[in-house]
Amino acid sequence: MQQLIRAIIVLGVLGVVIQPADAGPAAGSVTGTVSVQVKGAAKPDRSGVVVYLEGVPGTPPKPKTAIIRQREKQFDPPLTIVVRGTTVDFPNDDKFFHNVFSVSRPARFDLGLYKSGAKKSVEMKRPGVVDVYCNIHPEMVAKVKVLDSAFYTITDRTGAFKIEGVPEGEYPIVAWLPSGDEARGKVKVTASKPAMIQLELAEVAKKASHLRKDGTPYGRYK
Repeated sequence: MQQLIRAIIVLGVLGVVIQPADAGPAAGSVTGTVSVQVKGAAKPDRSGVVVYLEGVPGTPPKPKTAIIRQREKQFDPPLTIVVRGTTVDFPNDDKFFHNVFSVSRPARFDLGLYKSGAKKSVEMKRPGVVDVYCNIHPEMVAKVKVLDSAFYTITDRTGAFKIEGVPEGEYPIVAWLPSGDEARGKVKVTASKPAMIQLELAEVAKKASHLRKDGTPYGRYK
């Protein structure tokens, strides 16, 4: 049975800097809070909600390399946010073999078996959510959220967030929970009054155990 999560996002535009005409549009900061409720009760820890803008003009910064380590039969970190075109490194810090793979549409890959101390990499070329697993250890699960926008952040425990350096304009804004759906709205970045938007997120049911890369169940070997 699905749980309904109501996320209230209060958006304000602060600290707008007026630049010379030849320096491009004025840049400001989008700030706000995300309030999450589950079954009518406020959730005390509001961290981990990814908030990002879409359609912001300009040339995005050159993607940086991200690292997801394999350590003690876990992926570290379990959630990684990157811009499209970013290369993700998967170093093996354990003392045994791993086989990292994904069958997600934005990035299908199979890195094969590789030993302790080795590293393999994947370029994330398409936006979307990439579920990452190990073909040997079913407990190893990670997510990579690939964005077209470099204007993103993650909420802290209080639900607060801030996205800086946003050119003036009206943009779609998205709030996304790794364990749930996404909520969408619009925010107008100006130097005047703040905007307010109310969104709802429906938490999806927990997925059943995933399969190996060939579609078969995991065996007893770990």
